[in-house]
Amino acid sequence: MINVSNSKLIQIAAIGGFIVASTGLYLQNKLIEKVREMDYYKVAMKKLRSHPGAIYHLGEPIKDKRFKITDNENNYCDQKLARFKVPVSGAKERGTYFFWAINDGDSWSLTKAELELKSKPDERLVIIKEYLLTIFKMFIGKAKEKFSYYNTLLCLVKSLENKSITVDLRNDSCVCGQLSSVDGYMNISLSNAVFCDPQANEYSFENIFIHARNIRYVHIPQSINIITAIKQELRCNKREPRERPTAKSRKVQKAMKQHLETVKLLNINSTVPPK
Repeated sequence: MINVSNSKLIQIAAIGGFIVASTGLYLQNKLIEKVREMDYYKVAMKKLRSHPGAIYHLGEPIKDKRFKITDNENNYCDQKLARFKVPVSGAKERGTYFFWAINDGDSWSLTKAELELKSKPDERLVIIKEYLLTIFKMFIGKAKEKFSYYNTLLCLVKSLENKSITVDLRNDSCVCGQLSSVDGYMNISLSNAVFCDPQANEYSFENIFIHARNIRYVHIPQSINIITAIKQELRCNKREPRERPTAKSRKVQKAMKQHLETVKLLNINSTVPPK
């Protein structure tokens, strides 16, 4: 029997833990570098670095930092959709860069990009205004967003896109404007908006972004029939049913085999002429 001291065991455990952590960090860095080599990432960063507003607020040069590849809520990519949250910094300020991209089958296209400054976390500078591709009829987003869309009144708000609405905020202010987009987390973007603070002072914005956590109430225009709007929105974004193969047990397979043999025997007997 070999006796190993506790200190030796601790050293072995420490070395093993270091190896595992180093391997995980190495794999994460490889995935991040792979994302940075994608066309949509390069185009998104090029748009940010050439945007006058981003240059004014951040200062040059604008650098992208290491993002959290484990943040599945904000950083993910599949065959059709990509969405990332990238820390950026310049000579004046730091911030977070959000961008979305869609694969239309031949190439990737940026559909939306926004910059959130560290000093103004409740405001976003629109780098690329959202536009929709007609090739996609279904609601695009993660499973959690799709669940909210099909199981809450989020679909009602989604049906109000390109219509003028009023949004009450939790600090007793309100925003009026044209609804440009709403995502699966109820974050809202308005264009040609007017912000009214609690003191009744009004400020005009070409585009304004509202975090879901700041929304108290969304006013539905009186001309909108709520039930009809929900039905039309869900009808346009109807989910395609998944084909789930049904696994048959051995007992069912045996019974099916006997049934087919019986049917075959009956068919043979029916074709034999009577004597």
